[in-house]
Amino acid sequence: MFDHLKRLRTAKGFGVHSPFAFNFITNVLFEKYSYYAYFDIPQYLSEKHIDAPISSIHQLSFRIVNFFHPKNVLIVGGKQDYALPLFVNAASPEARIICLTDQETKSKMSEICEGKIEFWHAFRFEQMDAMIVDMQLLPKAYGISIENLLKISHNQTFWVIRHIDADKESRRFWKEVQNDPRIALTFDMRQDGIVILNSSYYKLNYLV
Repeated sequence: MFDHLKRLRTAKGFGVHSPFAFNFITNVLFEKYSYYAYFDIPQYLSEKHIDAPISSIHQLSFRIVNFFHPKNVLIVGGKQDYALPLFVNAASPEARIICLTDQETKSKMSEICEGKIEFWHAFRFEQMDAMIVDMQLLPKAYGISIENLLKISHNQTFWVIRHIDADKESRRFWKEVQNDPRIALTFDMRQDGIVILNSSYYKLNYLV
């Protein structure tokens, strides 16, 4: 109960003293404005007869990408999540979007996204401005670790970690992220976590 009330208060900005964190929580994470993409992308997928359920993480990713406008975005995992690259592209049309996912998803996603994204067959050490990582069904072969994510990040990079509560391993990973002194801000949204690396901010972990 206490955890729930704390999240509710923080989501409204109570007790958040950092101007950046206050703005990010109230005007990005919990923004109420409806963008055209929220309606256009489901309609586009429906017209192509693609069964791709839209969830809050798609709209959340759209808002975060729209806020930061990264130039290079890496999406890892997301088995059969055909909608996510479309939301990222809609938020930042000029961004280079790279997907590291399974072969079945890659084949279908290539058809749906019509050349708007690239695909990696394995993890590469190439600097990214943003990463969206799905911890659910994440193959070890992808080489996802805090160290590897940090190696391809810079001070302005942000991470969106999906399904931080999927299993014991996901929860352990997220706890290590929160405790890592090289990571400035984390926002725990129960199922998903947001990571801000910018070292100009004091280290804080928010429950929202």
